[in-house]
Amino acid sequence: MSKEKQAQSKAHKAQQAISSAKSLSTQKSKMSELERATRDGAAIGKKRADIAKKIADKAKQLSSYQAKQFKADEQAVKKVAQEQKRLSDERTKHEAFIKQSLSSMRTTASATMEAEEEYDFFISHASEDKEAFVQDLVAALRDLGAKIFYDAYTLKVGDSLRRKIDQGLANSKFGIVVLSEHFFSKQWPARELDGLTAMEIGGQTRILPIWHKVSYDEVRRFSPSLADKVALNTSLKSVEEIAKELHSLI
Repeated sequence: MSKEKQAQSKAHKAQQAISSAKSLSTQKSKMSELERATRDGAAIGKKRADIAKKIADKAKQLSSYQAKQFKADEQAVKKVAQEQKRLSDERTKHEAFIKQSLSSMRTTASATMEAEEEYDFFISHASEDKEAFVQDLVAALRDLGAKIFYDAYTLKVGDSLRRKIDQGLANSKFGIVVLSEHFFSKQWPARELDGLTAMEIGGQTRILPIWHKVSYDEVRRFSPSLADKVALNTSLKSVEEIAKELHSLI
């Protein structure tokens, strides 16, 4: 039996005893017992109420804590998701950057390899002389194993003509110049000749002139320095003979 019920039982018994008491002293004694039992019951009830209130307060605190913790957990999960997304985005950007860098490096490496490709002969000529002489000369030199920078073989669709020719000039051991009436009238071959002359002065290459249906006076009028160079002449030698003499220089 709980203390509260015990106090209630004592109070009830004291109340009954008071009613049946025959003497005044017995009534007083039982009245004292009733008061004590009533006080004890009230104290126990108050204590029980206090405990119940504390339990209710703790339950409320627990509920509030659980709600806050749930919200904190939600925020933590959200932050983790955001961080994972940020890391994923960074990884994607980094991978894209690496791919772009690799592509750029490959392009640069390819361009460098192209720029460093070496040739035995660079042939500067007028386009009108291709069929009459230049194509046969190139074929004869290639048959002998020479590596030729010749626009019909070297240039591809989309190439920069000026850049490719500059590369050819810079990376050829010898510059063959087919001097003809057509050559003298063209600006572009003249620019190539200027480039070859500058490189020859710098010791990077040698100019090998071939006279094609032109005289000494015509060459001299065009370039006195070229007229003084020992030259091969298509009027005196065949294409095969000219190719062999040129090939003997490499």
